[in-house]
Amino acid sequence: MVSDHYPILVNDHEFLGESVLDEKSVLYFREDERLSLKSQNISSAMVQDDLDALLSLGKSKDGFVKHKLRRPVWLKILKNRLSLDHYSEQGKDGAELAKHSDEHQVSLDVRRSFGDIHDSAAKTFLRQALEQTVVRVLRTFPLLNYYQGYHDVVAVFVLVFMHTHKTEDEVDLSDSTTSGTPSSESSEHHETLSSSSISTKLSDDSVLFIDSEQLFESVAIFTLLYLRDFMMNSLTFTIDQLALIPIIVKKNDPIFHKTFQLHEIDPFFALSSVLTLFSHDLRPQSNESLSIVFQIFDLVIASNSMLVPLTIYSNLLLAKKEDLLTRLHENLENFDNDTDLIHGVIQQEMIVGSSIRLWNEVLEATRASADTISVEVKKTVNKYSVLLTDSQTPVSVDDTLNWLTKEIRLNELRLALGHRNSSAKNTPSKTSKWKAMPNRRGPFLVRMSLIVGIAAILLKLYMRSFEGHQGYHLLPLRSCFDQVRSLKFAGLQLPPKVWLDPLKNVLKNIGGPFNS
Repeated sequence: MVSDHYPILVNDHEFLGESVLDEKSVLYFREDERLSLKSQNISSAMVQDDLDALLSLGKSKDGFVKHKLRRPVWLKILKNRLSLDHYSEQGKDGAELAKHSDEHQVSLDVRRSFGDIHDSAAKTFLRQALEQTVVRVLRTFPLLNYYQGYHDVVAVFVLVFMHTHKTEDEVDLSDSTTSGTPSSESSEHHETLSSSSISTKLSDDSVLFIDSEQLFESVAIFTLLYLRDFMMNSLTFTIDQLALIPIIVKKNDPIFHKTFQLHEIDPFFALSSVLTLFSHDLRPQSNESLSIVFQIFDLVIASNSMLVPLTIYSNLLLAKKEDLLTRLHENLENFDNDTDLIHGVIQQEMIVGSSIRLWNEVLEATRASADTISVEVKKTVNKYSVLLTDSQTPVSVDDTLNWLTKEIRLNELRLALGHRNSSAKNTPSKTSKWKAMPNRRGPFLVRMSLIVGIAAILLKLYMRSFEGHQGYHLLPLRSCFDQVRSLKFAGLQLPPKVWLDPLKNVLKNIGGPFNS
């Protein structure tokens, strides 16, 4: 019989902590027993308010196991790191706060969410909860810019915080965090659950409900702590984060890094995966608590680090390197340049998807990996990035908003510098025009040869004025130039060309009015 206390003793000497969480546990426990024991450990840690134990459990295999545990655990960990204070009271219905400029795009994206939900009432309910949560976060913190993919992240929270009455395994730890115990009557259940709960009745007479306040708090804190870099008005800081993927790959496999020339290309192939924490790629299902995407969120929250998605993507590349190399050789003739080839090969392979077994291996590799790129992180991202402000001590909303404000300023500065540099490149100086002149329409030697040839013709025409005209005056120079100008060679009668214009202007000036 397993004890209700945490930690649990095995053989009078071994603490039943991580011993039931790793792959070695299959030698002693069946899978269902292992998950049951881990669930009890999580529950015990919650009861005893043992945050360190919760973090350790969340970072181990299978994360927090199931949604009824994730709901209170995620909220507890996140609120321990940041308290919303009075912000949690703002806009409870979203009405009294000013509208955010991105709300129309939110509405469009939400319409495509929860496609796997077949019950129309459930789908409508979940979409409403999703849109209301995203809009409330944006209205409460208007400095944030919505990005396409943010709704995928929030949808994961909606699925975790959604639960149904009449499901026996839901009447457990998660229900103990509410204000009452579910009753047999759905109306009473809704009233006693929480004043902030929203619900809908499904076709099978079960009741689907969500505590909207707990959902908002969790999403808002997660957003402020981990997603700020992505919520600028450009992808500048997102690209900074993506630049760490080649660095992580190189640390683990320099040969693969060199073969795929990851040091020479921008890893935009990872953009969607990182922006959505793989929730767009993996498409979480409402009834799969052990889905990989939920474990990824468990790991990010327990680790308190957005380096996790970058490490996961790097490990996924390495796990698929044999298939990637095969695709690389198969597609060598299908692309015009190496950049398109690398991006195409990686995207093709990622679209194929991965087995649950491979994903578990990738997550285990990520859990076991140490932070070996802290120096590179400091050199790559801005100092207010979520990768550098992941404090182990609690922070305030004002702290995060201060970081956000400074990131916005840095982002605007970089955009301004980028536009300035771009303008400088597109508007070369007179000197640079002259330097570039020989390269505009051919090799420099060809241009010079033509110029020398024209000079020789001018000289010859002038010297001809001496031949057979000993008794006459020299032909006026204007006559010589008129003969040259009548010739339609060398492009002198064509539309102006930069490299020929100076010579043509000289000819026109010399051939002007002449007094002999």
